[in-house]
Amino acid sequence: MLVPPLQLLSAAMWQLAKQKDVMNYEKLQEFVFMVTEAVPELINLRQRAQLILGLRARLILEHCKDSARGSVDSQLIQRYLDRLPITSANTDYRDAEVQTTESNFIALVQSLLKDPVERAYFFQEVFPVEYGPQFDSALHVLLWELLSKLEKLLPVPDLKQTVAWLGSAPSLLEKCVQSSPEELGLTFKHYKSSGLLKMPYGPSSTIGSCIMSALSIPPSQKTNISAGLESIHNYANMLHPITLIGLDGYSFVAVYTKRKFQPLK
Repeated sequence: MLVPPLQLLSAAMWQLAKQKDVMNYEKLQEFVFMVTEAVPELINLRQRAQLILGLRARLILEHCKDSARGSVDSQLIQRYLDRLPITSANTDYRDAEVQTTESNFIALVQSLLKDPVERAYFFQEVFPVEYGPQFDSALHVLLWELLSKLEKLLPVPDLKQTVAWLGSAPSLLEKCVQSSPEELGLTFKHYKSSGLLKMPYGPSSTIGSCIMSALSIPPSQKTNISAGLESIHNYANMLHPITLIGLDGYSFVAVYTKRKFQPLK
């Protein structure tokens, strides 16, 4: 093969992110998790948490969007929520901000699934702002930084050449995405045993704070909806509340007020 397998897989992961193929973000976050477990020095622990959590959250919300169309797999979403703690199995890393962000996001998703009015408002008004271009851009910057550093460990051709080549071959892109984590692990073992994994420099500055800010949006205060949200009521009347296994069956009505969220420091 003209392109090393690891570099080919890196290019495939970048294409998924660039194309915003959200339903394949599970593959992307598995790649990030495996790479950063094998070579922790690629990005710092905060950036790793931001990237993995951001990808998982974006995937979960994409599934929640289906609930606005009357079909959602609540058990699947619950499985994703159960996997949200992203502390590395090989480190003692604990970050209070990350843990708080995870808790807030889980509460938000559970509230969205139970309350069709809140869900309708969130995806009409909140989601486009908090999870829009800035959120995607932060994910891209973090991922590109990771892939660029990984590129330093790999032979030529460079990543940009491979991305361009892979972009013209959609069928090959799909094949690359199907690579298993086990295969990736074996690849890293090969590079390690060959003495090829050498870091050129350490972690860079902190970026991606908007990811943590977006995921920290709390559930709304539960009260009677005002007349100003009548259109959302009409939209929500066509929907059915969805209850996660193990949750109570209460229905809530939400009122949102506009609020400018400040980035977490």
